[in-house]
Amino acid sequence: MDIPQLLSGWFASNKSEVDPSLLAYVLLYSTKNESGLINIVEYLISYWEKGDATCKNKCIELLAQAVVPSQSSLDSPTINAITRFIGKRINEPTLIPRCVDILSVLMHSDNISSTDVIQICDAIFTHVNIKKLPQQSRYKVLIMLGKTLEKYSSETQRSKINFIGGFINCMDGEKDPRNLMVAFELVRAIIDRFDISRHIEDLFEIVFCYFPISFSPPANDPFGITTEDLKDSLRRCLAATPYFAYYATPLLIEKLLTTTGSAKKDAMETIGLCAPAYGAHAILPHAQELFDALVREVYREADSSMVNIALQTIHNVVATLGTGISIANIRDPVEKAIDALLHKCIEELKEPELKKARSAAYILRAAASASDPACTSVTQTTLPIIFEQYKTTDPAIRRKAILDILTELLVASKKLYGSVEDIGYDRDFQTPLLMFKQQILQIFILPLTEPNTTDTVLCQASLRGIHEMVLMKQFLKAEELYPAALGQHTFPVLLNELASLDHPTVADTYHDALEAIQYLGVCPAIFKIIMQPLLQKIDYACSKIGKQNVAYVQDLIATLLHIYKTASKDCEITSIGQKTLLPEIVEKCVRSALMPNCWYLDDVLVEMFAMFAAITTRLSSASEQQLSVNDAIKLFVQGDFSMLTDQQLNVNNSITIFNPVQNLIETAVQDSTCETKRLALSKIAASIINKWINDDLERCIKRICSESLLPIIETSKELERKKSRFIILILVSK
Repeated sequence: MDIPQLLSGWFASNKSEVDPSLLAYVLLYSTKNESGLINIVEYLISYWEKGDATCKNKCIELLAQAVVPSQSSLDSPTINAITRFIGKRINEPTLIPRCVDILSVLMHSDNISSTDVIQICDAIFTHVNIKKLPQQSRYKVLIMLGKTLEKYSSETQRSKINFIGGFINCMDGEKDPRNLMVAFELVRAIIDRFDISRHIEDLFEIVFCYFPISFSPPANDPFGITTEDLKDSLRRCLAATPYFAYYATPLLIEKLLTTTGSAKKDAMETIGLCAPAYGAHAILPHAQELFDALVREVYREADSSMVNIALQTIHNVVATLGTGISIANIRDPVEKAIDALLHKCIEELKEPELKKARSAAYILRAAASASDPACTSVTQTTLPIIFEQYKTTDPAIRRKAILDILTELLVASKKLYGSVEDIGYDRDFQTPLLMFKQQILQIFILPLTEPNTTDTVLCQASLRGIHEMVLMKQFLKAEELYPAALGQHTFPVLLNELASLDHPTVADTYHDALEAIQYLGVCPAIFKIIMQPLLQKIDYACSKIGKQNVAYVQDLIATLLHIYKTASKDCEITSIGQKTLLPEIVEKCVRSALMPNCWYLDDVLVEMFAMFAAITTRLSSASEQQLSVNDAIKLFVQGDFSMLTDQQLNVNNSITIFNPVQNLIETAVQDSTCETKRLALSKIAASIINKWINDDLERCIKRICSESLLPIIETSKELERKKSRFIILILVSK
């Protein structure tokens, strides 16, 4: 029976569903005939024109079921025929969802032409009421529009269809979160690829009507869309073009002033993201009321997350206004807007111990870290007042408050002008704090060098400030830190907080002492002072109280490792590491291995001590590295302890700590899964054998060859096993 007869029989029947046998014949016919689906479409046209609603439904359903499995084989003429067929018949409301299914398949074909893409878009925009479609069909329409933008945006722009207007109609009234995520992405794509100058207000309105957006995801949502996903995508739409600034800025500020909770948070975050995109011209007319609202939020301190967002928004707005300094016609009003923000904060600094002064310091930090003009203004206005406020006779709480304010400004400068820890970060500007460096340093050093200083909190505030100064790029040199004064007055106090023979109990405050040492010790000049006392504290802890205070011992060694890692960038410290620090560590570890329980050592400590060796070796020259390897061979392979200073270990020089050759070769022999690993282990063993000259070597090699290698080579029937053992034997024999 041929296709026309099959179709005639099915259309004449009362069956509404497509028979599997009929579909199989249609698919077979389409596969065997180059124009098979085109012929099917022509048959369907004839039935459509003389049929009723049921007949039309059958036409679309059969075509949908035939197209889906044929997607990969659809050629351009077939796609064009189906597109023209659907384009003229998509106005039937009940058939639209299945028509959308068919068009979606066509749109995802690699063989579709730009002409057909434009025809599909035109049909959707002209004949389809998107609002009345089910969610899945609306989703497919949006995906098709996205495909159009992705691959055919140039052709679409040259065509006569109003793509932007059509898209706006498709998006209008959409509430499904999955569809909105696609729609928001399409908005950004349209802004990026089209001239939107005639559609700015319409596009803005279709986007802003969702602000602020909220969504409660259902349980077990398979798509995993969250409220934050929607908010972020919507926010990026609003920030996608400066054309939105005229409409968005006053509305966002209104939301900021009139909403609370999450809506206010959303408004602040959106302003913070939009400000750089909108530019100084757009923000300037609203700067005063914007700053007033944000500053008020910081002073309220109702919620730490809201405070942080308000501060970040202040930072972004000041940074945006900062770009206007170079624009002649708005320079003066921009400077006045920033100065007005700073003036209110500076007034609060006159009572530094009050809560408002702390909030003012946060605001100054946010502003100062935003731009060079803002940082200069903050520095020149604020520091003279702070210096005037600071008096050594004042209570410690007031002095600490002033130090904290100063530290916030240092943090701002480090963020804007760079840190010594930054890689590849360089700016032409220098921090304006350089003009006041000596005064700032003196204020921070004073609490640490006063003979009768007992206030730990004040000292910690000083140390935090010095730490920030040390990290600031091209700001503070090591010799400027008065290391002798710190060594005489500060470090004895800090070290007294750590356990010793006179005070064997681990104090609750030891973390604070280690944190302070970590702040200061990264300077090479300070490291030289603190290294030996720290080693003595480590020796006492490991030899006397290690088992009972594991966390304390690990923190102690971690502190030394941290400051050594940073300070070792200085050549002199590397030399100290080679000649003093590493040998002492190795000796203590050897003692622990040979005399269990005399010096506490666990896996974590071994790993940290190994890092000292790794850092030192990495920073050493090739000749120094060779000497280190030679010493390691003598010590760990030959059992030669002559390089160690501990006489008790030197006497016992007949002990070999371990036999690495045997372990390495046995591991290589046993590992049957990784050829690379076997080869590496064998080469390491061969390198050790090459340097190990004593009678034990010959006995060891003979036993390994006779027990582990030769029997397999002689008797094994597995070629790979014989080959691997033979390679090991060659390497060992060399």
